[in-house]
Amino acid sequence: MSRPSPAAPPKRHPTAGFRVFEGQATIVMPDGSYIHVLNEIGSRVWELLDGEKDESQIVNIVCEEFETTREVAERDVREFLATLEANRMLG
Repeated sequence: MSRPSPAAPPKRHPTAGFRVFEGQATIVMPDGSYIHVLNEIGSRVWELLDGEKDESQIVNIVCEEFETTREVAERDVREFLATLEANRMLG
């Protein structure tokens, strides 16, 4: 299932189960039995995908919490969201 519209804030798929342990999220997608382990930044972005924060707000938080430039954060968040969408992990 993809996001309802490009303007809608991204959110985690409702059936995705996840836990964050020592800064790394482990995500389980029951419909496909996928298990994904994310690095610290990916885990933080995953936590922020609540359907309330838009992509720009997520990028702002990444820039505040991690040592990165806005340009790099925008590119990385955009690519990460595209990967999540391609794997049907957004809902």
